[in-house]
Amino acid sequence: MKTHRICKVCGKPVIRETKIKEYPFYCPCCDEDRYRIETLNVKENRNNVQEHSDNPDERVQ
Repeated sequence: MKTHRICKVCGKPVIRETKIKEYPFYCPCCDEDRYRIETLNVKENRNNVQEHSDNPDERVQ
């Protein structure tokens, strides 16, 4: 099941983990189960990238 969250390690989309209740997400790229704190909402990631960009035109004001 697709989510609106991405892995903090690789930046790729994560999916809902259905087999292991302890972990709500799974990253197929890293082949690791992830806790919620190990993922980012897609919107959070966009803001984070823009705030820390080296290009001043991409920074959030």
